[in-house]
Amino acid sequence: MVSAEEILKRVPKRCIEDIREYMEKVNKALDNLERIEGKERIAWAFKALSNTTKLDIILLLAATEMPVCLISYILGKDQSLISHHLSDLKTAGLVKETVRGKYRVYRLQKEALLNLFERISDVVEG
Repeated sequence: MVSAEEILKRVPKRCIEDIREYMEKVNKALDNLERIEGKERIAWAFKALSNTTKLDIILLLAATEMPVCLISYILGKDQSLISHHLSDLKTAGLVKETVRGKYRVYRLQKEALLNLFERISDVVEG
């Protein structure tokens, strides 16, 4: 990763005075980029939370675990769409799937969700 000093060497001289006030905090920003672990997983989690149907699923699963068919019925959405969203949430590590008989039952991974928010909060608060 590039350092603040390297940035100052590469920036056109006409820009240096304009950006000097920002450069004082660039090292902290660069540290944030390197410090946060599991960026891909965090990106997946944000993707998972960016869709209202996925968010509705998370809100339902925050109350209790449910099979796909029940989530589909409650939200009034096609079961294949709900399954697709659940797959994304599972990839993001936000839900866990358990097979019970002929049903796939999903539950929210509350610790994973809280951990995600905590890691983001740590970076934002510095």
